[in-house]
Parts: sequence; structure tokens; C-alpha cells
Amino acid sequence: MDPSELRGKRGIIAVIALLIICVGLMSSLEKLAGNVSPGISRIYNILAYLVAPNNIATWVYDWRGFDTLIETAVIYVGAVASALVIGRGVVQMKHYSEEAPATSPPLEYRTESLTVILKYLGLPAAILLLSYGIMVVTASSTSGGGGFQCGVIMTSAYLLAAIFYGKDNPIKFGKRFLIGIGAVGLGGYTLLGLPGFLTSGYWQYNVGADIWSLVSPTLHSIFGDPFRLSLYLQEGVFYSTPGIIPLINIAEAFNVVGAIGLIYFAFLYGWSEPPEDQEKGGK
Repeated sequence: MDPSELRGKRGIIAVIALLIICVGLMSSLEKLAGNVSPGISRIYNILAYLVAPNNIATWVYDWRGFDTLIETAVIYVGAVASALVIGRGVVQMKHYSEEAPATSPPLEYRTESLTVILKYLGLPAAILLLSYGIMVVTASSTSGGGGFQCGVIMTSAYLLAAIFYGKDNPIKFGKRFLIGIGAVGLGGYTLLGLPGFLTSGYWQYNVGADIWSLVSPTLHSIFGDPFRLSLYLQEGVFYSTPGIIPLINIAEAFNVVGAIGLIYFAFLYGWSEPPEDQEKGGK
């Protein structure tokens, strides 16, 4: 990204957003002082079923959602740094005007050398993986899996197609797309904590589940009703809602797709491109 693009209105909006986020995070950290107990919260473990049947997603994105937010930022920043370090790419799948850093000839993938099974079933297999990733993230509140698992599965489909088809990869994850979707995921995850901070003083407080009854019924309904669940147990029927957890899972999936996809992209195709290919690679 050209630093000049951050000038003007876009730069002002970015600075204001960063200031709001920093103030919220620092304020939340201050409120945690003296209120953190080691180990698992027995009280929360009793109340977790009121959020979602999948206790793993509940713990990761609700009880310790603030920690997971920091980990999500580390994943994205680490991926961007790794892509820049890799540079032109270890596997040379494009023709570069400069001399290759390795003495070995560029690795060329030719679809005509693939077997019939790989040639015609590679793309359907990648599509099935993408579909499975979508299923995993959309059912994260009621079954195993979540945003991180979805991101890993979808980038595995991208890598599988790259291995089969090389530079003619039918899954067109370009550099700008991967950077953008990762940034949207990280930004979306972060901004989902803003309603909780404004209403309860705690960043990442789940206003949709609101198991501590800290927000207004209207806000609780806005974020909770779209994902409300009916749990039929031996003791009777219980109603629960994961609140903002499904939205966080989707944001996490975007972030992981962008982060891991960036590393794959830089390793396979190279980060630095000739001037004539810059526009094509960014699309």
C-alpha cells in the first residue's frame, strides 16, 4: 500500500478509528486489574449453556474473547511480516526479468502432465473444501469448529489448487484480496467489541448473549435474536443465543484466510512482481 493513500479523509478516519480502539482496549485492561482469577471460572462454566451448545466456541470468543482478539492481531501482523520476508518466493512459478536467487531452474507446473484423476477432480475437490469451510464457520455455535478452522480449510483448498494448476490456479486469491480480507476480518472482530464497551465498559462483552444482564433489552435483541437457539433437554426446553460469537467467527475466518493465504501466496508466487504484472497480481 502506498502511504500517500492514507492522506486526506481516509487517513483521518483511520486515525480516529485507531484512537477509539486504543482507548477502549486500554480502558478494558485497566478494569481487569485485580479482577482476574487463575484457572477456569466455575460460574461461567455453569452459565455457558445459556450462550451456545458448543462450549469451545463460547470459551474462546466470549469468556476469553479479549485474549483471542490480541491473538488474531498477532496472526495477521505476523503473516504480513512473513510475506514481506519471503519476498520473491522460494518456488518460482512466474518468469522474472531479474536473475533467480537460486541456481536451480524455475519450477514449472503443467496441467497436461497431471493424471486424468488429478486434472479433472482437483478443482471439484478444492470447491468441496471451500464449501466445507463455509459449513464449519456457519455451524460453529452448535458443533465443533469455528472461524480459525474455516480459514485453515479454505486456505488448504487454495494451496491444493495451486499445487495442481500452478499459476493457472482457478481460486483467484490475489495479493490485494488477501490483504483486504484479512484486514476486514481483524477490523470486524475488533469493532464487534465496541457495543459491549459502550454499554458495559468492557471490550468484547457479548451484548447478544448478555448473561450478566448489563445491556438494554433492545441491544440484546438486535445482536441476540438473529442467532437464537432452542435447546431441547431432558429438563425441558431452554432458549439461548450465542450473540456476537457467530459474527466473530466469520471475522476470524476472514482474518485467517488472509493471513495464511498471504504466506502461501508469497511462497508460491512471490511478493515482488515486475511492473507490468503488478495490476494483474493485485486483482
